[in-house]
Amino acid sequence: MNSIIADLNAAMSKKQLVNIYLNTGDIFYTGYIETYNDDEVIIATYESSGLADGYVAMKTAIIESVERQSEDLDSIKEKMLIAKDEGLMESKPSELHFDTNNNLFPQILIQAYLNQEVILIHDNEAERFYTGMVKKINNDSFKFLRVNKFDFMQNELVTMGFNQSMIIEFQGRELSVMSKVMDKVKENNIAKTAESINNIIDLLNDSFHHHNLVEVRCRYNDHFFYVGEVIMLNDSGAILKVVDMSGQFGGYVFIRMNGIQRVTVGNDYLELVQLMKDQNIADNNASQPVLNDSREFDSTEDNLNAILTQSMNKHQLIRLQLKSGSNFLGYPEKIGPESMKFSLLDETVNFFIYGQKIPLNDIVEVGFEYIYAYLDEQRLRRKGDM
Repeated sequence: MNSIIADLNAAMSKKQLVNIYLNTGDIFYTGYIETYNDDEVIIATYESSGLADGYVAMKTAIIESVERQSEDLDSIKEKMLIAKDEGLMESKPSELHFDTNNNLFPQILIQAYLNQEVILIHDNEAERFYTGMVKKINNDSFKFLRVNKFDFMQNELVTMGFNQSMIIEFQGRELSVMSKVMDKVKENNIAKTAESINNIIDLLNDSFHHHNLVEVRCRYNDHFFYVGEVIMLNDSGAILKVVDMSGQFGGYVFIRMNGIQRVTVGNDYLELVQLMKDQNIADNNASQPVLNDSREFDSTEDNLNAILTQSMNKHQLIRLQLKSGSNFLGYPEKIGPESMKFSLLDETVNFFIYGQKIPLNDIVEVGFEYIYAYLDEQRLRRKGDM
């Protein structure tokens, strides 16, 4: 443990970006050491995109190692510089004024209570994270409203001890916007889910005409689902204007119709994202300034070919999802009538593997013009690799 404290002290004094690896699971955090004592540390965290994302506090007992140099950290620092140069919006948290001579966790919880902040806290007993709000502070415990973003009727007020958690995330991008809209949430939403193709088309068509958000689960993609507004729809597929978890514009995705597993409208999560989207619009944070969130697409055109051709001509990074379950980030080199050659980034996102042959019929999703791809693209351009 003394070596962990020594690493924290060195990283803080030298203002080094670090990766903090934990001794349980695959969780790690990237950021700068804000403050620490022998038992706790607070890190100003950054997303893999290089954008600031609030704070995380953790007990030093769960830290396995502190990484102060790596290719991953170099990559994030490069993207942090791009974000600064291009004036990207970041979730810069408020300055901390905690007393390191006293336990930090109670101070964080008291601040969250006073400011009515939404936080993410790990419950040691349940061995899972919960999103929610501190509702009352006692001498050695607190009342915590667990918020179920997907079913508000499952929200639950529980008592937690100050020593019942090892990790607290606070003032991050999603959490900050949620804090502003929680008092507007209703609990009487009636969800509707479509799984047959006819009903799926009906819900997508309704989103296209009325601009309401839909949740789309895809057949060949088990990594994540999409929330967004349908802005193009035809027999071959749909294009969604995606909204990310913080209610901000998240780029576009083309999805083949046969790649859609089910579509949901009217659920609690969509209401929450809509409230967050509206809040971002009111705060002038709807979209990163380098992204175009006003694109239009013609349903009479071959949009898949148009997206691939634009990526090829401009060397813009796009994400492909294939029927096999594989997904690639890169750009087309050459597009033929039945297949294309694709330049894909390796797992480290540091160099291209050229000439990957991909049948066009194997492509079921194409994500494009989103901030993560943009930042990687700009990083590679600056290095002369694109």
